[in-house]
Amino acid sequence: MQVPPPPPLPPSPPSWPPWSRRDQLRASDEDREQAVTELTEHHVEGRLSSDELSERSRLAFAAKTNGDLSALLADLPGRQKSPLTVWQGVRSLRARGPFPGLGYLGFWPRAGALWADLILVGGVGYAVPTLSHDAYLSAPVAVLQAGYFVVLWATTGRTVGLWLVGGRVVREEDGGRLGLGRSLVRMVGYLVDVTTCFLGFAWAGVDRRKQAWHDKMAGSYVVRRLH
Repeated sequence: MQVPPPPPLPPSPPSWPPWSRRDQLRASDEDREQAVTELTEHHVEGRLSSDELSERSRLAFAAKTNGDLSALLADLPGRQKSPLTVWQGVRSLRARGPFPGLGYLGFWPRAGALWADLILVGGVGYAVPTLSHDAYLSAPVAVLQAGYFVVLWATTGRTVGLWLVGGRVVREEDGGRLGLGRSLVRMVGYLVDVTTCFLGFAWAGVDRRKQAWHDKMAGSYVVRRLH
């Protein structure tokens, strides 16, 4: 006597809550752009090479589900948002930047970042000779003040002021770190901007790529994330 096959199992109920199925959901264009933004940020921070960024960005734009996008970011640390990012701006009023997920930082956020940095280094420059009562410290302090900009541009791409407004200095050809040589040229450009009655700084307000004269001299962009 032949035993009849068991009845088929009922279909599994859908996962609940709905966000537990997020990796199975279809990815939207906004999801793909967000993934490319994060990949570009990791490239700027040195975790991905230019070839890896290009390949992963291609896969991100071709991804069908959120799970596909998550797989492209699985070996990278999670993105951290600065709680002090005070300049978000309006996307529709700002030009997109030269790299996926990045836009040019506008004139007024840049001006605010510069003022914050000048207040910081100016306070240190005033306090050290005053506390020590030694006029001979003025020259070393000036070198340290310039070094603050050069070292941070070269290593992280952002000073305290740029961190506050969500900006970063990158190379114009590939979005990588500026490096020491270009950072020194950029600092020389600052001096040129000052000697021209700050016209070089103001140029960022009318330039299509938001480059001041020191950016053009060093081959740099100041960029922000597109949210």
